[in-house]
Amino acid sequence: MAICVITGVLAAAILGAYLQQLNSKNVVFVQGPSVSGHVEQNSYKLGDTIQIHIVNSGTTKIAFSDDSPGIIVRALDGTVFFTTTLSEQLEPAQKHTFEWNQQKNDNSKILEGRYVIEIIAHDESGKRISDSFTLDLLK
Repeated sequence: MAICVITGVLAAAILGAYLQQLNSKNVVFVQGPSVSGHVEQNSYKLGDTIQIHIVNSGTTKIAFSDDSPGIIVRALDGTVFFTTTLSEQLEPAQKHTFEWNQQKNDNSKILEGRYVIEIIAHDESGKRISDSFTLDLLK
């Protein structure tokens, strides 16, 4: 009996830690097509490599188009600094990580400030779905 209780407590703790981690990344799973994006922290130093995590947070397969950007980095005023296409297809709950080196499309370095990261995908019928979040780049 003691083994069962200890096993149950450990399993609950591990599951709780996992769910807390998902919640801290603001990933909310929904019925139907959905995409979510997040990074590990809210601010980075200039020059750091940033891992952008893209999660299929829906219940259907999603894909990225070769004809349009899958990731857009822009200033708060809408000025676009970086775009890239992705050729991934993600099954429900599947994750893809993209590493951004803080360079603009012209290969110059980005300046400090607050930026919007937008993730754009398409559902199986071709309908656009997206998510966005902000991050700060500091000296």
